[in-house]
Amino acid sequence: MTIEEIYYSEDISVRACNVCNDNGLKDLSAILNYYRENKTFNSLRNCGKKSNEELTSICLKYIYSDGIEQLELPKTENPLISLISNLTRTQREIINSFIDITFNHLSNRSKNAITSFLKSNLKIRNICDKILANEGFNILEIKNVGRKSVTELNSFFHITKNFILKVSRIENENDLIALKNRFFIEKTFSITEIPSEILESQSIFKLTDFLICQNAIFNKHYNEIFLKAFKIYESQTELTLDEIAEDCGLTRERIRQIRKIFLEELFTKLHFIKITDDDLFQKYNIDILQDYILIDSDIVNLINEINNTNFSNEFITLLIYVYISDKFELIGNIEDVLQPKFFKTKNRHNWNNFYLVNTKICNEFDFIAFADDIDNRLNERIEETYKFNYKSYLFNFLRNGDASILSIIFSIAEKIINHEFEIFIDLNDSIIFKRNTVKQVPEYAIDALEKLGIPSKIEDIYNLIEKDFPEITKSIEALRGSLQRTPEVNCFGRSSTYGLKKWEDEKEGIKGGTIKDIVLEYLKEKKDPIHVYELLNEVHKYREKTNSKNIITNLKLDPQKQFVIFNQNFIGLSSKIYNSNLTNLPKFLGKMITHFIKQYPSIEIIKVEQHFCKILEISEENTNCIIQILIQNEFINIDNKNNLYV
Repeated sequence: MTIEEIYYSEDISVRACNVCNDNGLKDLSAILNYYRENKTFNSLRNCGKKSNEELTSICLKYIYSDGIEQLELPKTENPLISLISNLTRTQREIINSFIDITFNHLSNRSKNAITSFLKSNLKIRNICDKILANEGFNILEIKNVGRKSVTELNSFFHITKNFILKVSRIENENDLIALKNRFFIEKTFSITEIPSEILESQSIFKLTDFLICQNAIFNKHYNEIFLKAFKIYESQTELTLDEIAEDCGLTRERIRQIRKIFLEELFTKLHFIKITDDDLFQKYNIDILQDYILIDSDIVNLINEINNTNFSNEFITLLIYVYISDKFELIGNIEDVLQPKFFKTKNRHNWNNFYLVNTKICNEFDFIAFADDIDNRLNERIEETYKFNYKSYLFNFLRNGDASILSIIFSIAEKIINHEFEIFIDLNDSIIFKRNTVKQVPEYAIDALEKLGIPSKIEDIYNLIEKDFPEITKSIEALRGSLQRTPEVNCFGRSSTYGLKKWEDEKEGIKGGTIKDIVLEYLKEKKDPIHVYELLNEVHKYREKTNSKNIITNLKLDPQKQFVIFNQNFIGLSSKIYNSNLTNLPKFLGKMITHFIKQYPSIEIIKVEQHFCKILEISEENTNCIIQILIQNEFINIDNKNNLYV
């Protein structure tokens, strides 16, 4: 019986097995002979008290027994093929797990050689067909096998054969699970004292909790840092790097370096859970056939209750991801989610949770870029709430442009933005980005004007704001100053009346600014000077109470000297050069017109206009404007038949 066979058939630790191998005791006969000569194993290199007791116990058992038990395969034609064909599903899974674990302990050269020979298929059936049950197999046929690899691989094949036989003899499923767990834990973590509840468990959570408590995933010193640096358990205290450094007696920089190592190695360190056969659906209603898995608080509570653990939501999600990583991707940054958040990383989204999404969907849609874009939008100043079509927006993040998958992505991406950003899609399938800036005083004034609906006095605007939002603005004067600096608001003359600029386009008879502003805008569109009478008609559209004298006075007082007032109250702009007779009219033209009318008891206004437009070479319309001012000032009169008289 070889030492490997003893390992699987007797209660012997990995360390005792290694002691025998290191000291040349390769089989039971060598061990028994050594004991007969020395009566103890204490003198062997690296043999401790416990290993000595284990080896002595085996020797006493076999020295006083009738014979030595040998593990032999049934001597039938192709015994392994027949045996493997009759294995149960559980037995095959356990043997495959054994092969996987043992394979990972081989040297890289042996791994590469056997992987190439078996074409990466390390399942029991393939190994049996090509190697174990193949009578013509010659290990030297494997390419790139050196002398050391030959010895190592022969041992690998031999212990695999014996393990197959051992598993085939066990029918009780709990015993099979215990066998697998014992081998895995002892082989991988060198733990010999394993509680029965762990040996018989298929729970990835119970096994992980046990190994963490045994300082098996990381050594004791690192494990202390691991538990302080990450959110592994619920309600644990979140510590800064400085606090962890102080607790562990290390520098802050060293803690940062160790934490970085954890992040790089964590997935690999947790990979052991894939050997288990935990039924997530039956136990926790986690359906891995879905496209998306969200681990909520109800599932976390159920997992912790069933397994008597206290893991955090974040760590449970990570464990499930490792377990189903052949079908799912983990959306979310491990550094963001597992570490306590004391600052944010710039230029990308800082994740709050993990999300498990089917790998095929992740190959079609870039969830990371999607979340980063949402984050960037929310971190910009949003002066006004806006929205756009959500489905069209998702199209921007398709990797291959396959729009047919958007219906699946729609709900998954929606759940992510719900949990990460508290953004919700409305009934019209629009994504809404709400205003994130503080509302300013002018905006309250604009809302008040919207309610009032017409240009209003500053006092009315102030009172309405004060009624709805007390203490938003300090005083009427403060409000006036704010409105005068607001481009969306127009001031109407000097009367402290204000209205919305958009009303100029939406409503008739509304134009902001002063009389001077209205005249200036009107004159800019004209090539000739305009008579004050025509300007008065334009101004009356918006300022009914003004008169021609007010207009003239306003323009004369313009500090910028933008206006030129020609004879007979024709007005132009100083910035323009006019080629018109209107700029050179006689100063006493009014007297000339009055004297002309006096010659007649009465005369039709049209005849007067025609007479003077010929003399002055100006239009009848401009002549009419001059006459109208004379009528307004009562220098001449007009009857109801449009006849002029003095």
